[in-house]
Amino acid sequence: MEVTIRYRDLEKTIKGSPDGVFRGVFQFLSETIPAFDIVSRITLTVNFADFLKETAGVFAVTPEGVVILAPPEALTDRELVLLYLVRAKVGYETGRSEKETLLASDLVSFTGKGSGTVAGRLSELSGEGFVERTGKGEYRVTTFGLHRFRQDVLPKLKG
Repeated sequence: MEVTIRYRDLEKTIKGSPDGVFRGVFQFLSETIPAFDIVSRITLTVNFADFLKETAGVFAVTPEGVVILAPPEALTDRELVLLYLVRAKVGYETGRSEKETLLASDLVSFTGKGSGTVAGRLSELSGEGFVERTGKGEYRVTTFGLHRFRQDVLPKLKG
């Protein structure tokens, strides 16, 4: 693998294995742009391959789509809404769905909760940055929402 980086009047070519090139690029950016190192330390990301491994036994990918294997009865209404938005994201990331979003009406159907309950939970989750509204009545889970799902909801589903 070979990567060439041009930044202002600097140019650096890094050759080697993918891991070696990644480390070389990161080191170059850290040395060249000190703020990059600081920003990279506070950036929240979710490695989706790792996320899928961690959710094994909770979700299963089938030819028809993503199914929830774990019984969700122990979840609160807001956790249940988040669960279905995460399922949509898993479907999208694994190529089983064309969209990573769900309509509020879909969430009412999936969760079996009333529209007022679902709307209230979506409002709370949006306010906390766990989900975002992408269109009229359409929502998706955010990176922070995936992080909190992993941290707070996944243990309940696996326990």
